[in-house]
Amino acid sequence: MTDKPFPFWTEQNATASFSDPGTCETRMTAFEKKVRRRNLIEYIAGGLVIAMFGVLAVIFAAAGEWLIVATALAIILAAVFVVMKLHRDGSTLGRLPEQSCREHLRDQLIRQRDLLRGVPKWYVAPFIPGLVGFYAVVSANIAAQRGWASAMEGMWVKLVLTMIVLIFVVWLNVHAAKKLDREIEALDRA
Repeated sequence: MTDKPFPFWTEQNATASFSDPGTCETRMTAFEKKVRRRNLIEYIAGGLVIAMFGVLAVIFAAAGEWLIVATALAIILAAVFVVMKLHRDGSTLGRLPEQSCREHLRDQLIRQRDLLRGVPKWYVAPFIPGLVGFYAVVSANIAAQRGWASAMEGMWVKLVLTMIVLIFVVWLNVHAAKKLDREIEALDRA
């Protein structure tokens, strides 16, 4: 009984290469670990933003400051959107048994590169209406008590610092996307 039971199938698929799904699942790459660590940090940060602005919304709702509550809710919605987008589009891909590890890594790199390139649209932009509204409402409340000069004096520093942080986040992610581009090119050359 040394004959193969179905020689036709085995001869036709001699060039097919399948990776063992068990091996691929248990062997997590350093890149996948980095993606999971980044996502975990972002989930925690999103949770903190939601909790902090949720508490602010409750406090200001009790005081009847409904415009501040609205801006806090806008920031909470932005955080929820960002976390959901990151989970949907930034999680690691499941490995397919018919896909080589190299193909899988390339797909992962492309997926993460595309996600990072879009950070200005899906990560930063959703926060802008809530942040601008928050600064505007707080400035208006201060101006009502002490005048616009006093309100704008303290607000400019906070606004500029917020803009610097947002620009840095965009730059950092665009830089990381370029690095992934180089890794994809190196993988294609190999």
